[in-house]
Formats: sequence, C-alpha cells, structure tokens
Amino acid sequence: MMHHSHYLDKKSVAYLSEALTSHYFKNPDFTEIVVVCIGTNLYTGDSLGPMVGSRMLERLEGHRHVHIYGTWDKPVHALNLQKTLAHIAQKHSRAYIIAVDACLGQYFKIGTLQVVEEPLQPGVSLGKQLPPIGHVHIKGIINNHGPLNHKVLEHTSLTFVQDMSAVVSRILVKASQDIIPGLVPQQASSMDQASDSLSSSS
Repeated sequence: MMHHSHYLDKKSVAYLSEALTSHYFKNPDFTEIVVVCIGTNLYTGDSLGPMVGSRMLERLEGHRHVHIYGTWDKPVHALNLQKTLAHIAQKHSRAYIIAVDACLGQYFKIGTLQVVEEPLQPGVSLGKQLPPIGHVHIKGIINNHGPLNHKVLEHTSLTFVQDMSAVVSRILVKASQDIIPGLVPQQASSMDQASDSLSSSS
C-alpha cells in the first residue's frame, strides 16, 4: 500500500507519520527503530537522504531507541550499502527499519512524498541493482524522470531538496515518537530469546 502527499501540504506531516505508525502497529514486534537514509552529497538531486539523516540526528542523536544511518558527513550509497546493511543486521537484529531516498517521477508529481509499505529498491531509476532495504520506506520525488537522469540529479534545486528534507525529517521524528511506546522492551526480548533457546534444546 502507498500513501502520498505533497511536501507543501500542511497536513503531510500528520498524514504520513500516521501511515508509518499504523504500518508498525500491524506487527509491533521490534525493539528499536533504524532509519537508513540513502543518497550522496555529490549531487543535489540525490542528497535528500543524507539531508534527512543529518536533520534527524540533530533531534535524536544518542536516543537509545532510534538509530540513523546516512548523513551529510557519512552518507550511505551504492558503494557502502551492503556493508551498512550487514552491520545493521548484526547490531540491530530486531529493528523496525525505515528507508529514505529521493526518486525521479512524472513531472506533475514532483514534490510528492510517498510512504510505501514495502522494502525500498534503491537506484532503480538509474538502472542500479542494489539490495532491498527496510520494512517500509519513504521517498520524495525530486525531479522529472527522463533519458538523462544523471544530469537531472546534478541540476535539481538545492533549496527545493533542503525544504523537502525538513518535512521528511519532521515526519520521521513524529512517527518515531509515536512508535517508541509500542516497541518491545529490550529486556523482554532477551528473555524471549532465552526461552526459545531452552524450548528448542529440551
């Protein structure tokens, strides 16, 4: 299922954060939240993810329930994606993972934010084959899809992407705050795993 709203719509933060929260509570069996913000700081059109990650870090750095990968200083992109996902799988084995990325789309959809209830397939518009990410993802349509996608990414307005990243980060912070009370306590999770181990050995 997909939920969408234009980033300038004043109801977009409430509507899309609620979509993320509702998706989580369909299967509330996670101990923490991991947000993976995909992109690079080399092209303005592909910098939405790192900008969102940096904005979230300003609000949530050090929060024990929310972990952010992909910022302006430490972006997550095609070259380090698999290594990052392996690290997350090892360190955050029971995390609810939200992926964030920019994408290209039809001209009249530019500025639209989409919450999609399935893993993100990064790099599709550029023909890249990268592993899927997340239980759910949010993406922003930053420019028109066409035959010169790399050029489009280079010539996307930085101010536009910055403004969109501010809205996306507010959506994610709001959703995280609403999800945190419904997370499974870490201690209870450890006890459940110990119980499962005893059951399988008896």
